[in-house]
Amino acid sequence: MLWAPMERSILLLATALVAILYEAILLFTPLLAPYRFPIPYAVPIFDTPFALMAIGVAYLCLERHRLRQDAQSAVLGMTLWVAGLLAVAHIFAQPDYPGTPGVNAGVAPYFFFLSYFFVLTGLALAAHYGDHQLPLSDGARFKIVIGLLVLSAVIVIAVVQIRPILPSLVMPPGRMTPFACWVGGITNGLVGIWALWGGRTKFARRDPSGSQPLLFCAGFIWLIGLIGFLLHPYRYAISWYVAGVVRPIGVGLIFVGLLREQVWLYREARARLGDLEGLHRAGQALVMSLDPAHIVSTIAAKALEVSRADAAILFRLDADAGVLRAAAGAGQVSPDLVMGLEVAVGRGASGLAVAEGRPVWTSDLHDDPRVAVPDDVKQRMRREGLRSVLAVPLLIQSGEAFGALAVFYRSERAFADADVELLSAFGTQASVAIENARSFDHLALKAGHDAALQDFCLRLLEAPDEAAILRDAASVTTALLGADCVGILRHDATADYLRLDAGLGWKPGSVGVATVPPTEWFAGEAFLHRRSVEVADLGREQFANPPLLAAHGIRSGIAVPFGIREQPLGVVVACYRAPHRFSDEESRVLTSLAHQTALALEKVRLYAELQAGLAELKEMQAQLIQADKLTALGTLLSGMAHELNSPLSTIEVSIELMKRQASLPGPVRARLDVVEKECERASQIIRSLLVFARRTPPERRPVDVTDVIRAALTLQAPEFDLNHIRVVTSLDPMPRIWADPHQLQQVLLNLFSNAVHAMKSAHGRGVLTVRSSDAGATVSVAVEDDGPGIPAAHLGRIFDPFFTTKAAGEGTGLGLSLSFGIVESHGGRISAENIAGAGARFTVTLPVVERPEVAEAAPSPVVPATRCARVLVVDDEDQLRKLVTEVVIGLGHQVEETPSGQDAVARLASHDYDVVLLDVRLPDLDGKAIWRRLLVDRPALAARVVFMTGDTMSAETQAFLTEAGRPVLTKPLTIERIQRAVNEALTAPSVHEGART
Repeated sequence: MLWAPMERSILLLATALVAILYEAILLFTPLLAPYRFPIPYAVPIFDTPFALMAIGVAYLCLERHRLRQDAQSAVLGMTLWVAGLLAVAHIFAQPDYPGTPGVNAGVAPYFFFLSYFFVLTGLALAAHYGDHQLPLSDGARFKIVIGLLVLSAVIVIAVVQIRPILPSLVMPPGRMTPFACWVGGITNGLVGIWALWGGRTKFARRDPSGSQPLLFCAGFIWLIGLIGFLLHPYRYAISWYVAGVVRPIGVGLIFVGLLREQVWLYREARARLGDLEGLHRAGQALVMSLDPAHIVSTIAAKALEVSRADAAILFRLDADAGVLRAAAGAGQVSPDLVMGLEVAVGRGASGLAVAEGRPVWTSDLHDDPRVAVPDDVKQRMRREGLRSVLAVPLLIQSGEAFGALAVFYRSERAFADADVELLSAFGTQASVAIENARSFDHLALKAGHDAALQDFCLRLLEAPDEAAILRDAASVTTALLGADCVGILRHDATADYLRLDAGLGWKPGSVGVATVPPTEWFAGEAFLHRRSVEVADLGREQFANPPLLAAHGIRSGIAVPFGIREQPLGVVVACYRAPHRFSDEESRVLTSLAHQTALALEKVRLYAELQAGLAELKEMQAQLIQADKLTALGTLLSGMAHELNSPLSTIEVSIELMKRQASLPGPVRARLDVVEKECERASQIIRSLLVFARRTPPERRPVDVTDVIRAALTLQAPEFDLNHIRVVTSLDPMPRIWADPHQLQQVLLNLFSNAVHAMKSAHGRGVLTVRSSDAGATVSVAVEDDGPGIPAAHLGRIFDPFFTTKAAGEGTGLGLSLSFGIVESHGGRISAENIAGAGARFTVTLPVVERPEVAEAAPSPVVPATRCARVLVVDDEDQLRKLVTEVVIGLGHQVEETPSGQDAVARLASHDYDVVLLDVRLPDLDGKAIWRRLLVDRPALAARVVFMTGDTMSAETQAFLTEAGRPVLTKPLTIERIQRAVNEALTAPSVHEGART
């Protein structure tokens, strides 16, 4: 039972009136003065119960301290313990009892006053410092009890020792001396007043247990009893008996206070147990469902049961708007109140609870200035009859505020700490339930997203091209995020803008066309800094709103970059037409989708590169096969050149010898001229073959390009007639250039051949147009046809080696490649283009760079030999060897001949020769081996060697001749060249024979 304020006031008033009446009778009337009643053993009768009760209550206080660890329990326990022990000392200090003969009568008053002093001191300390914590262990409390026993003994000994020194406290007949009254009154009075001054606040304070007013009353009656005795200080007087009786009564009041406290604690424990059971039932109800809507309504309903309120409302926080909106209501509250009820954060009990993160309550929500409620909300609450409110914030695990739970009462209510703690505990349970529901929803949503992303990944594995990947990515993004507009923008490095390559929700004509510079919007920020960017409201952010977004009414969006190996390719953008706060799950989904899209695009690119690589590999394989064929062809041409040059040499030398006969008839001489020309023509054909095989260096000289064009047209004329090709020429006069006419002719023949093939394949006939022009620093030759033209896909590759558009067996793919190399080697360029309408045009541009003008000396006449030389001719071709021998003999020299390399070595070892005509190729020991032996054995004779060969195509032969540095007679031979070579060898500086080894 709690002390009501009125009850406390009545108790205090009644006690005060009795005390005033008692003290007034003692002070102003002799009514009680004549009465003295000597009762045997009166002191043991009063002090023994006081001592026992004081020690017992002291023990209870120390046990109370074990639970509370407070200063009040400790100081009351210690002071009551000492007071009880002093009461025992007071009993044994009585002078008129048989058990204490000879005790001085002045000792007992010390213990009497000291017992009062200690109990009043304990009350004062408890009143002023009782609420403080004073932690003590069991061992410490035991030590304190032992210390109190020691202190009591010390006090007894001190009193016995000090008493003779101080004035006496008693005088006959059994009266306290003035010294005793003043000292005892002042000491105990001050302590008593200190105790009452500290106890007045606790007496007035609302004490649920009701123990604090009893402590105040105990101190008050102790002080009244002591004052009465000091006013009438006679032994066995009524005041003496009253002073003795109030001590056990005061201890009894303390004991009753402890009992009331225990009863209150028991009731509180039962109440808390009921609250816990209610919380348990509410908690079980909350875990029965994971549906957020059901949980919200359950929280409101169970809040009524837990708090025993009249109504309950659950508010949900809208962080963007900064308001709390009613989500559910229960109890005696109309649906109209809950529907549309909004409270700003920081206003009202619920708004303050969320803003400050603590419970907020008021007993009068209409007029309490501490809880400012908006007027419209206040009117609605007044119409519902709601007066008191207690609101607690609902905080989820991350510390984020979900909302607030408010319970209302129709009557004015003072909320106790237990009420606040109970609703706070239920609020914690509700927060956990809400968090669980949200976590379940999040997991379910995440599972659905993951399943959709997995299906998306599987589809990406089968996507045939980039367009299909981008379309699918845009569709999945729209389905998962529910965005109004979804776009996949890729970066164009050349123009430096983001192009909308795919998307959904955009106006027609936007996808594939719309572009935005990266620096103008949040998607560009994501691309440039390679991080996701979320914009909840474009109106409140620092990002610009480009025309593309403005045209679609976009208010918010999220952009995630995608790329491969730290190289950004673009961004995926999800946009909304209303402000939108993005969750971590949305960011995760879009990031994963962007990553998978980038991987898929890279896969398609790599697959395309792989296909291109395979095609290139196949083409390269075909090129290698063709190269092998060309290598074989080169070897064949080398052998053919060697085999043909020797017979041609025989024929040409024979003709020259025959033509030197003066008696040769004219017709025969004419016929020999024809044969000689045909031999020269055959030699030129062989040289052209060598040039085609790249075995001879270009022979550049001043060339008239017009002459080269006409010569090439003449050579190709039979092919033109055969394929019904009409030739049109427009040749301007042009300066001479420094070039190899045979190579230029080969370029033109290749172009003519390709044009004929194209026109023949297209329509079996055609017109070939050849134009030339002079641009000052350059000359140009254009070859046009009216064929089908060159496919655009092939224009960039037609000059690649082995690339051909002809059917298998019709071309090698080398003609244009060789032509490109020849033109480049001349410092020019060749290009191809299609003619508007039909046909193709190849343009060859060459620089007009002439060789510095150097007066070309006419070929020096062959100087006749000044002496008869000894010449050795070594060649395995019998007819040619005999003719060369005949020519050299005709020059006035002595000649020895041999077809064998071994025989030549033997002759050179045993004889001296002025000139050695040595064939490079010999059947047994070739000319190269003979030369190297001469360098070692006969270096002087090595300087007289002239090599003969019909094989200038072999790289090995070319390298050897370059290394030897000796004159070379290339076949076919002429008499003039033979004579010149022999004479030059005879006039060369001699090399001493001293180099022999």
